[in-house]
Amino acid sequence: MEEIHIGEQIKTVIETRGITVSEFGRRINKTRENVYDIFTRQTIDTGLLYKISEVLNYNFFLVYSEKFQNNNINIDYLIKENNMLKEVVEILKLKIKKKLVG
Repeated sequence: MEEIHIGEQIKTVIETRGITVSEFGRRINKTRENVYDIFTRQTIDTGLLYKISEVLNYNFFLVYSEKFQNNNINIDYLIKENNMLKEVVEILKLKIKKKLVG
């Protein structure tokens, strides 16, 4: 499964908004160096992510929510497929048993 790189996503939104790194840093009370460090992060503190979401008017938490939602859909599909395969195995066992007995 594809991993979320939150720093890259933050950088993309900043660029889309046309905000400079210095301005963004000022808005979240971080230095330019700290902002560039954020861009490299694959994970981030939820408090900081909340502040960034407010400043950029972009809900970064939805990125994770969508991933979990997709994971749940995949899990449901796999559970159904697994149950179907169990039924097929039971049917095959019965057929084999009938051939051996009869």
